[in-house]
Amino acid sequence: MNLNKKPLVLIVDDIARNIQVIGNLLIENGFDISVSINGKQAINTARNIKPDLILLDVMMPDIDGYEVCKMLKNEPTLKNVPIIFLTAKHDSSDIIKGFESGGVDFITKPFHKEEIIARINSQIELKISRDLLLVQSNEIKEINDRLNEELTIAADYFSSLLPPKIDNDYIQTFWKYVPTAKLGGDAFGYFELDNDNYAFFLFDVCGHGIASGMFSVSLINTLKYLNLSDTDFYNPESVFSALNKIYQIVEHNGMYFTIWYCTYNVKTRVLKFANAGHHPSILSYSSGTTEFVTSPNFIIGGLENYSFKSSEIKIEPLTDLYIFSDGTFGLNLPDGKKWGIDDMRLFIEARHSRNDKELLELHEFVSNLYGSSYQKDDFTILKIRFK
Repeated sequence: MNLNKKPLVLIVDDIARNIQVIGNLLIENGFDISVSINGKQAINTARNIKPDLILLDVMMPDIDGYEVCKMLKNEPTLKNVPIIFLTAKHDSSDIIKGFESGGVDFITKPFHKEEIIARINSQIELKISRDLLLVQSNEIKEINDRLNEELTIAADYFSSLLPPKIDNDYIQTFWKYVPTAKLGGDAFGYFELDNDNYAFFLFDVCGHGIASGMFSVSLINTLKYLNLSDTDFYNPESVFSALNKIYQIVEHNGMYFTIWYCTYNVKTRVLKFANAGHHPSILSYSSGTTEFVTSPNFIIGGLENYSFKSSEIKIEPLTDLYIFSDGTFGLNLPDGKKWGIDDMRLFIEARHSRNDKELLELHEFVSNLYGSSYQKDDFTILKIRFK
């Protein structure tokens, strides 16, 4: 769209004198013009020249102006071109008919020069504004399309960082992960420290969207590749202290995260664990009972010299550990009550299975609570079965 060019007006009238008078007036006032003397010619001309505005006589011999207007509005490339009717009729019914057919204004005969220019300028300015909005809208769409493509690539990369499920002689893992956006703030992972020890973690970065997602990518890579110097990855408090040094809130634009981290020795069956700003996890025993397990600490990045503590517990055979983000609870029920972490524990206990059935049912339950609204937080839950 060239905003520096003269506005082009198509004059449609079967009386040559009218075309001459209006044409000269428009040229004198800085417009370019084109002319047609009947409806069919007007439609063909408009298709070719794409005018900025059309002055359309109502009374013409072949097709009247109302029908021509309807036909022009059915043309995809012309439907947004403003049409002003030229008419000697003053009846309200004719004016209504003109607006219903797609016209935007009327100029009545005999013509008044100042009125013609004022009405045309008004409609041209409106059209320029609409055209600008359309151009800007298309530019925004193109930017969004490119951003979505890049986010899809980033999301695919993020998904590649999530661990494959494990099923060996010692442990079995199941998980369900549904981010609110293509890049979520939640992530989890697990890896072998040696032949006898495994490490598991799940963290929740504050906020949502690209910033949280990129922060999450940095953090998961730090843990996945053991990229913390002078750190004993067998001890949660050592891991938390190292993370706390490099992820201080003041150095990361106010961003922080909560985390659950634990290690498990397959021979001693000892689970060492700690949670920093994170809620408790759930242990489910072979007897069918469940309980919360927690070794609480402050959030990572909150206090520079915070002293983190961990706990440990001996794990019985066929015990399951559920580590999860707060997107799995803290929701509003239809009756207005809150569905909290205690409700979630009972939900897990009632549906406990030897596979991931309860994880899928939990996600379906949470999704149903959101209903038609969008998911407000990342849904992440990791189930570890200790054989």
